[in-house]
Amino acid sequence: MGCLMRRTLIAFLAALGMAPTVVLPAAAQGDYPNKPVRILVAYAPGGSADIMARLLAPPLGRVLGTTIVVDNKPGGGGIVGSEACARAPADGYTICFGSTTTHSILPFLHGGKLPFDPLKDFTALTLVGTQPNVIAVNPKVPATTLAELVAWARKTPGVGYATAGIGTSNHLIGAYLNKELGLDIAHVPYRSGGLATGAAVAGEVPMVIDQISTVLPFLNGEKLRAIAVTSPKRSQLLPDVPSITEGFLPSIKFDSYQAVFAPAGVPPQIVHKLNDAIRTALADPEIRKRHLELGIELVLNSSEDFTAWLRETAPRWQELVALSGAKVE
Repeated sequence: MGCLMRRTLIAFLAALGMAPTVVLPAAAQGDYPNKPVRILVAYAPGGSADIMARLLAPPLGRVLGTTIVVDNKPGGGGIVGSEACARAPADGYTICFGSTTTHSILPFLHGGKLPFDPLKDFTALTLVGTQPNVIAVNPKVPATTLAELVAWARKTPGVGYATAGIGTSNHLIGAYLNKELGLDIAHVPYRSGGLATGAAVAGEVPMVIDQISTVLPFLNGEKLRAIAVTSPKRSQLLPDVPSITEGFLPSIKFDSYQAVFAPAGVPPQIVHKLNDAIRTALADPEIRKRHLELGIELVLNSSEDFTAWLRETAPRWQELVALSGAKVE
């Protein structure tokens, strides 16, 4: 049927009160966004992901011209909130913060038994930023460099390192260091990075591996001594602390990351609009400064580049989980 004939038929049916119902795609029913956008956070208030979501919400709302609502859904070490995001409608009105744990470690830690697939069930919007982990020791430990720490650990039985828990990036780093540096330092898991760091400050354990944002206040107060950062380069917050790549493990890449995801199947035009809006919202110098204070260096790449990066790095995290022996049945 030609276009002219089709228009004529629709006009004729309309005159008879019999016009056909035309269903338009969701994205075409109005300019996106035309209602509030929700950011799911898979952790309780106060953590890095929650702080970053709340830093992003106001400027993102201004760029998109709508209200941004931050909704915390903690539980299962990040599983509950991540699943809620994966199962939400793919219309761009629900996005979520994901992390190294939720999208790179949990899939291998749970042996493929997660209620979501981190690659297939999400649209990767952008890698927001990376945050180095820090190897720090109680000041009573007689080591100021990584070489001295390794030598001390080799001759001191019962040395342990505190982390935020089994299967965290901190735990995997410790397992990797044991293997690569010929150490046998025991893993001492705590329920959070704050508790792990506090244990090192109190001398319950001689060292801690945790994110820079958690450790930094104790470094400034000289209650802990930073030995190295586990990122490929030095942190802007700790320019005098060497990267572990300097003379020890040149190929190591252990930055933790925070990123924004949406459910799989979001229309490409909305994906690109969200990506542009997030990058614009976080380009403000004051917002960048606030992130740097958390130890987070902003990346803000394209959806396509972020998706490729996730696929490229997945085998490395799988190897690290296997090396650590961590497993959740």
